[in-house]
Amino acid sequence: MAYGDLKVNNLIYDTGSGDATRTVLSIPQLASPTFTGTVTVPTPTAGDNSTKAATTAFVATSFAPLASPTLTGTPAAPTASANTNTTQIATTAFVMTEVGDYAPLSGATFTGTVNGTSLVLSADLTVNGTTTTINTTNLDVEDKNITLGKVSSPSNTTADGRGLTLKGASDKTFNWVNSTDSWTSSENIEVAAGKFFKDDKGNLRSIPANTQGSAHVAVAADAGKAIYISTGGVTLNNSIFSAGDAVTIINNSGSDQTITQGSGVTLHNSADASTGNRTLAARGMATVWFASASVGYISGAGLS
Repeated sequence: MAYGDLKVNNLIYDTGSGDATRTVLSIPQLASPTFTGTVTVPTPTAGDNSTKAATTAFVATSFAPLASPTLTGTPAAPTASANTNTTQIATTAFVMTEVGDYAPLSGATFTGTVNGTSLVLSADLTVNGTTTTINTTNLDVEDKNITLGKVSSPSNTTADGRGLTLKGASDKTFNWVNSTDSWTSSENIEVAAGKFFKDDKGNLRSIPANTQGSAHVAVAADAGKAIYISTGGVTLNNSIFSAGDAVTIINNSGSDQTITQGSGVTLHNSADASTGNRTLAARGMATVWFASASVGYISGAGLS
């Protein structure tokens, strides 16, 4: 076999159906060849990362289109500079830096001073702290009941001193005082015209009547009332009334009525210090004040 140079202009080769001629100049060089026409090469497998020639089929399979691409895996992009406001892709690093001062939509934990406008909550609001300050002209509360002093173990001691305070030249307070077992106001209380203070017996400025048409044995509910009786008299029994109770008896007839001192009761006549049953003359009126459940003092007009 001979080795050496071969100098030709054209090559004639068998195509299988005849001879074909190709000039030597049309054969691509090994280094930096220039192709013309449509050049085809084998398509590498997907994910191939080598020096093989990439066909159009390989490129179309391996890369996303410019319009509406669907990415898989973990796509990466350059992180934009802080405060960038363009259509550039925002990486997770950019987002975490930019929204670091903002709370997530769920499970947010605020610190420092939180400011906002026209805040509307669609669920419960819990405020944990020492002081809650509301700077408004009017505070509208739709709830029908406001609970004060709500602690884990409420008692009269934990309630002591709690209530309402209105700031003025001096505090105007309406508080619960445990030592007196009372709601206590630091100021006068005035009701509007036509209104009045009342308890279970009615208007405190009036004495409600308990009208009787026959003999009546006084009951605890008579305290603070006027027994308005026309016949039969009134009996005052032991342990019916408490210390400080008072009852008025009015004779609504033209005949005498007897006020009977019940068993175990001492009824003192304020006029002469005597005790025992009393007679209330026609149209007479007397009041009994009880020093205890068994001791009363009686005085009045028409009383003997």
